[in-house]
Amino acid sequence: MSSDKNMTNHIDKLVIYLFIAAFLISAGTFAFRYSKYAPCDEVLFTVNAKDFRAGEMIKFKDNTTGAAEWKWEFGDSTVSSYQKDPLHVFKKEGEYKVRLIVNNICERVETVVIKEKLTLLDSTKFPVFTLPESIRVGQTLNVKDETDNASTWEWRFGESATIDADTKRAEYVYEEAGLKTVSLVVNGDLTYITKKRINVTPIPGEKKNITEIDVPKREKGWNIKRAPKDAMIKDKPGDAGQHKPTVVPYINERDFEIKLNLISKEKTTPQAFSEYFCGDINKPVVVNGKNTTFLVFCEKIRDRGIKIKKLNLFRDKGSNCIKTIIVDYKKTGLF
Repeated sequence: MSSDKNMTNHIDKLVIYLFIAAFLISAGTFAFRYSKYAPCDEVLFTVNAKDFRAGEMIKFKDNTTGAAEWKWEFGDSTVSSYQKDPLHVFKKEGEYKVRLIVNNICERVETVVIKEKLTLLDSTKFPVFTLPESIRVGQTLNVKDETDNASTWEWRFGESATIDADTKRAEYVYEEAGLKTVSLVVNGDLTYITKKRINVTPIPGEKKNITEIDVPKREKGWNIKRAPKDAMIKDKPGDAGQHKPTVVPYINERDFEIKLNLISKEKTTPQAFSEYFCGDINKPVVVNGKNTTFLVFCEKIRDRGIKIKKLNLFRDKGSNCIKTIIVDYKKTGLF
C-alpha cells in the first residue's frame, strides 16, 4: 500500500517539473524574440535611376522606420539582396514585381517598368549622299554614296519597296510625280539608314500625270479590232500633194519607255500610243532581235515586270509619225 502511494507522488513531481521546464523554455524564446523585435508600421522604399532601361543601374533605398533586417526580391529570378539600399540591373525590358521584406514581418511590393535597352548610334556610320530638291518625271537622277568604308549599297528611290540599285553610284528615272523618299543602307546595317526626300514634278505640258490616264483595266487582254482593208478611206486620184501631212506630237525615247512600263503594269493600253503612230498602233517592230508587231509586243509584256535595255524610235521626218521601233528588254517579274 505504501509503495503505491510513493509511486503516485513520484509521478506528480515529474509532471510538475515538465510544466516548469516548458514554461521556462517558452519564456526564454519569447524574451529572445522580444529583444530582437523592431516595429515596422509601414514599409516604404524608393527607386532611383537615370533611366529605367534594360542594362541600366538602378538603386533601391529603404525608408522604413525601425527597420533592422531587409530582404529584396527583384522579380527577375536573380538572387535576393539583404542590403538596406541595394543596386540592381534588369537585363530585359518588362514589368517586374519588386518585393521588400522588413524585419521578417512587414513587406511591400511595387511594380517597376523597365524599357527597352537604349542603343547608342554612331553618327559617322550613317550613309552620306546629296539630292537635288526636285526632278522631272522622265529625267535621270544620279546619286553617289560618299560614306567612308562602305562596301555594299542598297538604294531605294521611293516608288517600290524593292532595292533599286546596289552600287556606289546609281541612276533612276521616276515614272510618277509626287514627293518621294530616297533611302540608302550601306554594309547591310539597317540600324544606320539615311532618308531624304525629293519632289518629282510632272512632264511639262501634260494635263495629267502619266499614271493618271483614265483607261479601264481588263483582265483578259484588250479587245482590239482593226477595220478591214477595204473599209479604209483612200485618197482620191489627184488629191496627192494638195495637203500637208499632219504633224503628230513628238515623244522622246525615255517618255516612250515610261509608257511601255505602264503597259506592263496594266495602267494604260496600246491606244495611248495611237497619236504617235498616226493611228496605226499595229506597226512592225523588232523586239530582242525578232520581228513582231507593236500590239503583239504589248500583249506579251502586259502584267509582266520588264526592264528596257535599249529603245530606238524611227519616225517620219515630216509628220513625226513613228514608223517602227527597235527594243531590247528583259523580264524582271514571275511568269
